[in-house]
Amino acid sequence: MNRLWVRLSLAFTLVVMLGFGAIVVGTISLTSDQRMQSLLLNQFERPKGLVDSAGRYYAQHGSWAGVETLMDGARSTLFPGIPNGGERGALLLVDGDGKVVYSSIPPGELPSTPSRPGRPIVVDGRTVGRIDFVPTPDNQSSPYSAWNQSTPSDLIQEVTFFLLQIALAVGVLGLIFGVLASRGLAAPLNRLAVAARAIGARNLNYRVPVQGSSEIREVAESFNKMAADLQSAESLRRNLLADVAHELRTPLTVLQGNLQAILDDVYPLEKSEVVRLHDQTRHLHRLVNDLHELAQAEAHQLPLHKQMLDAKDLVRESVDFFGPMAEEKGVVLRLETAAGELSIQADRSRLMQVLQNLLNNALRHTPTDGEIIVSVVARNSGGSNGAITGVEIAVADTGDGIAPDELPHIFERFYRSGKARDRDSGGTGLGLAIVRALVEAHDGRVDVVSGGKRLGSRFTVWLPSLPSAIL
Repeated sequence: MNRLWVRLSLAFTLVVMLGFGAIVVGTISLTSDQRMQSLLLNQFERPKGLVDSAGRYYAQHGSWAGVETLMDGARSTLFPGIPNGGERGALLLVDGDGKVVYSSIPPGELPSTPSRPGRPIVVDGRTVGRIDFVPTPDNQSSPYSAWNQSTPSDLIQEVTFFLLQIALAVGVLGLIFGVLASRGLAAPLNRLAVAARAIGARNLNYRVPVQGSSEIREVAESFNKMAADLQSAESLRRNLLADVAHELRTPLTVLQGNLQAILDDVYPLEKSEVVRLHDQTRHLHRLVNDLHELAQAEAHQLPLHKQMLDAKDLVRESVDFFGPMAEEKGVVLRLETAAGELSIQADRSRLMQVLQNLLNNALRHTPTDGEIIVSVVARNSGGSNGAITGVEIAVADTGDGIAPDELPHIFERFYRSGKARDRDSGGTGLGLAIVRALVEAHDGRVDVVSGGKRLGSRFTVWLPSLPSAIL
């Protein structure tokens, strides 16, 4: 009973039965004597109805002589196929003095007093008669009364029985349709349940067929997207574990080998050997710190101390710090800024970390006689509430460049442009991933463009000028 398709089937059946009951009650109400009498009298008064026809007859003839032909025709129209006097009541025409001019049943069967005043017939502003429909008297000895007592009941029974047959047939068809429709509606949910169990069993390749109504298709597409995201996250997790293991293995292997060589007296215990070991521990420490910082930023748990800063002063400070290193390498490092103050809401130390990572990356990949241009300009960005005021910081170089197939992966963990690059060149492969995480923590974004290998690259950071609470 708790199955969805069973409950839907019962609901369909209940709706059918309620509809059947409403039809039966409505039919009985419509076929009652009072309702039939009211409907007939209303028919008399409609345009060109019996009242209008009788009024024209009286106006033409000046009396009710010979009106029986008109009234018999009206009676036959109102009660087709029923013998004279067999209708559910008497059709009467009385003159202005109240005398019965026409009666569809013998006068002896008429009630002593009319049940209602009837519908007046007015000619030239004068009431010349009335037309009425009155039930026959309850006289068991009268053949007319006996017919009138039995016929309505029989008619209602026949109509009710006929409606019951129709309702039974419709109910059976509705039940069959309800069961089929209910199972059809419940089938996508069953498929989702099967898919959820498959995903829970780590079968991340499982997908739900996208079919059915728009709502079901949207749910299936959302489920498949969730499964694809889980599969991608699982792949990233495995790659991360492999990369971390690889990155940690190299310095640990060097440490272990050098220490074992010192213990075996292969290397003398000299200060130069200790310095090499210390360099490896520093590399391990930097790698662990970068991983911890990146994990905090991606989990939105990195503490930020935002304040209003002048972006030009911050960038100028970073450029001045890298100036001697660029000069030593023979690289031109130039700063281009717009006029006026460019204020941003940011954490000073974290933004300095972003700029230093970008400048260090550009300096590492720019050869001698190359050029690095750092620019700071005001730039608006479209948002849900319209244009958002912000600042764009760009670091462009004329260095190695990035191949088009590598651009989508440049901000991934441990990714290095160029598979042949030595992993001992000084970086951990986390610098650009940290840049993206820190920029996004400031509600900004970072992009990169490059013409290809040896054509340089341009990293762009956009940060909003307003606090995050206002955006």
